[in-house]
Amino acid sequence: MLKPEEQQVFTDLVTRLETDDPGFRRRAARPPQRWMVIAVLLWTIAPICIIYGGWTGLIEAVLAGVYGTHLMQKRKRWAAVAQSLSASDRR
Repeated sequence: MLKPEEQQVFTDLVTRLETDDPGFRRRAARPPQRWMVIAVLLWTIAPICIIYGGWTGLIEAVLAGVYGTHLMQKRKRWAAVAQSLSASDRR
């Protein structure tokens, strides 16, 4: 949590940035699609690692699956933050 003074400075910076760059709000409110693409690729590679990699492939598959899940959770958090920012703008 930011102190009230820091929150005011942050709000002023964001307002100034939105004034200078009108496309900022659109880009900031959309979660990056590359996270989803990378997650899907990791999940697709995981079975291939298991089939051709033996026990090291199994380890790689587990790591790929976990990191893919992490990226999707990160994308969901990003979307929630962007939604809360856009909701606060409507007030």
